Amino acid sequence: MQEVDKELGQTLYVLDSNIKPDGGLIEVQDDNGTWRVLLVSEAKHQGKDIENIQNGIKVGVNNDQDFMVAGNAIERSHKNISEIANFMLKEAHFPYVLFLEGSNFLTEDIIVKRPNGESVTIHYNTGSLNRLDRLTSANYGMPINSNLCKNRFVKSNNRMIMLQATSIYTQGDGKRWDEEKMLSIMLEIAKTSMQVLASDLFKQITKK
Repeated sequence: MQEVDKELGQTLYVLDSNIKPDGGLIEVQDDNGTWRVLLVSEAKHQGKDIENIQNGIKVGVNNDQDFMVAGNAIERSHKNISEIANFMLKEAHFPYVLFLEGSNFLTEDIIVKRPNGESVTIHYNTGSLNRLDRLTSANYGMPINSNLCKNRFVKSNNRMIMLQATSIYTQGDGKRWDEEKMLSIMLEIAKTSMQVLASDLFKQITKK
């Protein structure tokens, strides 16, 4: 960040403080010998209502409820996203991809059956269950399940503002992610990063 402005990136209270997105970070070395971020990935599962209903498990203080009020553990992702965004402030891309699964990230109503055959409907827009809206601030409310790797530049009051948006993907129906599908999405993000970096290097060469 200090390459952008010397006042940035100076305050740190815990010397060994760090971040570690669970999918890791991949970098590539450009023609100038500089390491550039190619891909950052993270996968989060939150909400076991589907599994609990299928197994006939009741939840709550008295074990008499079908649904467990969603927690806030997923919001820890915001820390990782913000720190990587700070680190990549001088870049024109933001290759952070977040995979979500579980009943707290539904985008449609689903019907789940108990062992006795009784059906229970989980409504995706129930405020006590859905946590998607707590994450879409990381992509400025743009569409989910979309490659948002290229930074957006918007104009406001005659000033250009750069937006670093997280690419958020969810199954929508609470099912587990297929590894091949995840790899396909990550490869697409990484290729977009390469395109942006190649364009950046070309601009540097033509300026010389």
